[in-house]
Amino acid sequence: MKKSANSPNLKSVFANVVETRERKALYDTFIIDSVTSTSEVDTDVTKEFRGSFNKWIGEYDQIAHQFGFIETLQRLRNLEIAILMYRSMVSPTITIGEMKLNRHGSEKSYAFVRAPFFAPDNVKNEIRVYMGTIEELKKPIEELRRDSKFLDECEQLVIKAMKERLTEHLKRMTK
Repeated sequence: MKKSANSPNLKSVFANVVETRERKALYDTFIIDSVTSTSEVDTDVTKEFRGSFNKWIGEYDQIAHQFGFIETLQRLRNLEIAILMYRSMVSPTITIGEMKLNRHGSEKSYAFVRAPFFAPDNVKNEIRVYMGTIEELKKPIEELRRDSKFLDECEQLVIKAMKERLTEHLKRMTK
């Protein structure tokens, strides 16, 4: 399992673009952060999406610096979401948690993995994947947090869930 030196900054630039339209440094900072945070990473995810990522960055930069950009805000918003999702996938920082749920009068503890992930409809900038009940996993949460095989599986499932969300978003972008 890889650890990123810094979790990606998952703040959106265009959420309040009308108020910040004159502050071009914000666009440039977003582009620089996106390239810098992913440039030294070489994974299956980067091999699969690096070309698309570079195209998104190039298109984003070009649009943000031309006249008439208010008309293109929706496209920029969609590109930004794709870029932020990609940045989250490149080197996810995962944490393992436990949640107790009471169902049908019986309380069970569930293990889940979460990682920073931007999606406009999320309340928090994170994604969660439930790994199963603690009983099914046959180890207490403290042991699972130290189990490198389990952590690798968690990372792969989080990346899979992120890819699914990105793929859904890309389909909406092309409509």
